[in-house]
Amino acid sequence: MGVKSLLSLAVENLRVIVRIDGVDVSRADNNGGVDPWHVLVPVNRFLATGEPTTAVIACCPGCGPDCDAVEARIRREGDVVRWEWGRRGTRWEGERRTTLFDASSYDAEVARLGADYSWETAVRRAGRLMLTDLVLPPGVEAVRARANGADELEVWLEEPDEYQIFVRVPWDEERPDESAAAARAVLAGPTSRWSAEWFSVQWWQEAPPAYADPSWRRKEFP
Repeated sequence: MGVKSLLSLAVENLRVIVRIDGVDVSRADNNGGVDPWHVLVPVNRFLATGEPTTAVIACCPGCGPDCDAVEARIRREGDVVRWEWGRRGTRWEGERRTTLFDASSYDAEVARLGADYSWETAVRRAGRLMLTDLVLPPGVEAVRARANGADELEVWLEEPDEYQIFVRVPWDEERPDESAAAARAVLAGPTSRWSAEWFSVQWWQEAPPAYADPSWRRKEFP
């Protein structure tokens, strides 16, 4: 099936760095590694299954993956993991490269990275604990959490291509695990308990999400 390459993954300066056969592909061509939030929380996007998935492996160092990115399409094929990777977008389809990895070695490296939490700050730890395997309303996905002052976290959820939802939960930096557990209980419960704001990515959309509580406010950006 072709020559198999060796994958190496690491978090360096809060960026996931991807190396293939020792070559840093994340910082090539003036790119940068992606923030771990984008590929490790709430799920490890490097996991290979029989269904194709994607993971950003390089991006614009200033703007992040929403601006310009190199993306790997990942799929398990028996004892091989196949990457088709290159710049995101249809105009770059003809320039994508194919790289094959031994599935057992690949799985071990992905699992090793997924079990390494040494890069986490208190906020990032709390975000991982509250968002991983969190049950949300149908169609809603967890994105990330950030500190919003000394005693509050803002949790970013989204209904892709429809809505962004921002939920405020209490936060104690000295007790990230306890804060995460309390926030997770709120997020897993009825949306009427959420202190939330919503924003539609469809500019013409004036109505809130169908699952929104009347107490939710429309988010205004400065």
